[in-house]
Amino acid sequence: MKNIFFTLTLLLTFLSCDTEVKNESQTGIIEGGDAKSLVMDAFNDAYLANDMTGQEAIFTEDAVANVNGQEMSPAEMMAAFMGGREFYNDIKNSDRATATFIFDDGDTYTSTWFDWEGTSKSSEVVVGNPVHAWFKWDGDKVSEVTYIFDSAEYVANMGE
Repeated sequence: MKNIFFTLTLLLTFLSCDTEVKNESQTGIIEGGDAKSLVMDAFNDAYLANDMTGQEAIFTEDAVANVNGQEMSPAEMMAAFMGGREFYNDIKNSDRATATFIFDDGDTYTSTWFDWEGTSKSSEVVVGNPVHAWFKWDGDKVSEVTYIFDSAEYVANMGE
């Protein structure tokens, strides 16, 4: 009798765990550590490693990049990010968080947040800046990417 009770309890527990309960204001799900989040983490890691080789492969042919409201191609965005190394050393991304948002209508975005830090080669000032980026997916490729950060101190410490 104990075994039957235990088996029924275990079965009910597993069945109740499978039931997804969404409230009326929920419009999708959020995943962390998923394949798309890992691609974005690898993209950021490539930047930190100073080697964006092959990263253009994650984008659709007609993908659009926006950096603080300036539209460009992903290749131009990556070149601009890598060009910052001409002015900064010891570049780090700390406190990174990355998650993929899958909306009920099928739209999928991966967002990443981190604190960017670098030491100016000209002023030796350590510049820090919170960064938010989102990547819109079209299947397994990114069709849009947007980076948002305050660039004032970054630009002011670039020097000549």
